[in-house]
Amino acid sequence: MTRIPRGVLGLTLTIAAAALLPGCQRAAQEERPALIVLIAVDQLRADLLERYDSLFTGGLRRLMDQGRYYASGVHDHAGTETAPGHATLATGVFPSRHGIVQNDWDEKVAAGWRTVYNTADTTERIVGMPAQEGRSPRNLLREGLADWVAAADTAALIVSISGKDRSAILLGGKVRGHVYWFADTGGRFATSTYYRAEYPLWLDRFHREWVEPLTTDTVWASSVPAAAAALTRRDTVPYEGDGAHTYFPHRFSEEGRGGTATDYFRWFARTPFLDAATLALARTAVEALALGKDPATDLLAVGLSQTDRVGHDYGPLSREQLDNLLRVDRELGEFLGFLDQAVGEGRYVLALSADHGVATVPEYLQELGRPGRRVLYGEVAAVMKAIERAAAGPDTADAADRIAAAVERFDFVADAVPYHELAGGEPADSFITLFQHSYHPGRLTPPLGRFGIEVRLTEGTIISDRRTGTGHGSPYLYDRHVPVLLLGPGVVPGRSSEHVRTVDVAPTLARLAGVPVPGDLDGRALVP
Repeated sequence: MTRIPRGVLGLTLTIAAAALLPGCQRAAQEERPALIVLIAVDQLRADLLERYDSLFTGGLRRLMDQGRYYASGVHDHAGTETAPGHATLATGVFPSRHGIVQNDWDEKVAAGWRTVYNTADTTERIVGMPAQEGRSPRNLLREGLADWVAAADTAALIVSISGKDRSAILLGGKVRGHVYWFADTGGRFATSTYYRAEYPLWLDRFHREWVEPLTTDTVWASSVPAAAAALTRRDTVPYEGDGAHTYFPHRFSEEGRGGTATDYFRWFARTPFLDAATLALARTAVEALALGKDPATDLLAVGLSQTDRVGHDYGPLSREQLDNLLRVDRELGEFLGFLDQAVGEGRYVLALSADHGVATVPEYLQELGRPGRRVLYGEVAAVMKAIERAAAGPDTADAADRIAAAVERFDFVADAVPYHELAGGEPADSFITLFQHSYHPGRLTPPLGRFGIEVRLTEGTIISDRRTGTGHGSPYLYDRHVPVLLLGPGVVPGRSSEHVRTVDVAPTLARLAGVPVPGDLDGRALVP
């Protein structure tokens, strides 16, 4: 049987449908966006857009100037990690309901305890890499934007692409669409058998033409204008990178741990280059799958992961992070220009936000005279010993309270909350509310969840296995404050100081595209 190309079939159906629809219905269909685009920039702390506002000239500039810019967006949950952040953006509900409470969580099983990675699935395998553990969205307990789009029109295509598996998978919902992420062990964008048994020809061609030549790009040089360098902290400090290679240029020959292709791609996956590859693949997917070319409204989700990896290694105020953000700005500008041509300006709706923020490097906070502390794993061992002593008492209903009291004696702990305080009742303070939004029974935060408690560190404190870089995961505003930017038909341009939450992103995109949503969401549409 001859297969009619999707674009040709879509045009035929559009003409036929238009002939049958009354005038008002025809106008509504013509106004419906052809494509929904959801972009998550991993670890994009909101204040960074303000700090470097004058330097942006590309996609971030366009979104801030021509779109709706909510500068006061927040994640309204305590566990500010990558997996729960992406799942929240995609589903419109809190982690307590979608179930992705952390990147990893502990579950009680017959043999004791097991640690679960958020998208791990032993019933699946990575296509072309059978030795690798499989991935899928089966741990995600709620359907999301991708599922709503697919339910609204079975002809809709769902595409989700990222540098990280958890980003691509969770943004893609539970739909068996085109979902790809970068696997540094294979040096390619991969998927799992949950989605398909083999790679499409256009993806293989992309790797030959785009990814393989990247193996010659072994130097990350600064693109920061000399006049802008003063907006960052100094470039040579002992508390970033590996402690030795802390300034530009960064070279694989000096910072790579070996000379194999896998070693290279592990280095590559900690530079801004991977975001460029991710957006290049997104452009390829739009063209190869003819997204936005027929009456069905398609979905394209893109996770840009490198702001997170650069931020972890060098900190949010580093010279490296500014360079990365300038590259993100330029790449997004080119990507939006591509969408204008390939889909049509005014024919797509787009939202950009982040999965979490990040703590400023604690040693830099100390230089500024502000509270900041790095707690190394050796100090955590002392906490575990105190817990073991407290847990050795009578196995009574107040065991978690005894353990919480023992943990709170450490000066870097602000509060220890027994789970029974999260399970019901009126919250004692706003932090308790945030922890409630991250609590799902049976999925407990390691390592202290096994003892029945959640812990809030003092502000500015991180727990680390090394003496460089920084982290996130707290309920403090620096980890929760993220931008929300909208663009497209139905969006009123301008800057807004309105308090919005990341659970609002998915229902807003659905409203803009005329896609029905469940009636029990935690978020709301930000447009009429």
